[in-house]
Amino acid sequence: MKKIFTLLTMALMTLGVQAQSISFTETKAKGTLDGATFGTDFVLTVTDKADGGKLTIDGNNQYFGTVEDWTYYTFRLKTGGKSDSKNALKLTVPTEGTLIIAMRSSSSSDTRTVAFKNGDNELASFEVKDENCTKGTVEGVENKTVFNFYTIENVPAGDIDITYNGGTNFYGFILKTATGIRTIGMTEAATDAPMYNLSGQRVDENYRGVVIQNGKKIIRK
Repeated sequence: MKKIFTLLTMALMTLGVQAQSISFTETKAKGTLDGATFGTDFVLTVTDKADGGKLTIDGNNQYFGTVEDWTYYTFRLKTGGKSDSKNALKLTVPTEGTLIIAMRSSSSSDTRTVAFKNGDNELASFEVKDENCTKGTVEGVENKTVFNFYTIENVPAGDIDITYNGGTNFYGFILKTATGIRTIGMTEAATDAPMYNLSGQRVDENYRGVVIQNGKKIIRK
């Protein structure tokens, strides 16, 4: 007997998130960072053209995020008090996602303007200052300072140039990407599924009256 199928397909967006991060793990002296790269797939490339080199990496312990959900960094990349006219930073992003940046002004009293550009397209511009923080109990220690992350949604794949108008310290970069979409279910309902009368007895196709088939009442004439 020929079957007529009703296909019910359900697609769900998986909510799992993958993250790649760039941070610094050892000190680097002036004059050693020109052409240096950090990361493998998600990569930061450093250019330092200032005379003798201005960029350094030193130890500096800071919390970023919120009091409830923080990331602890132990090193920072210092731009040496110079603007991007003397050096340059470029992120290579492998796939579209959300970019999260841990950064501070090199001076507690000065505000820095930091911009992120994909070619001629400016993705975001931030005023970076020490007031962008919260205080609370972290790891059992009261009144700890936790600096805000800076976040850019829907960052495209490709190269992102980081520009700044004065000394800025970068602690780390995080790229979060969604895992994608997958189809997870399919059901079918056949017209020759078993039929039952209202007394619960199985009946055949010659039965006339009210029957139950696929959980629904049907009148057969």
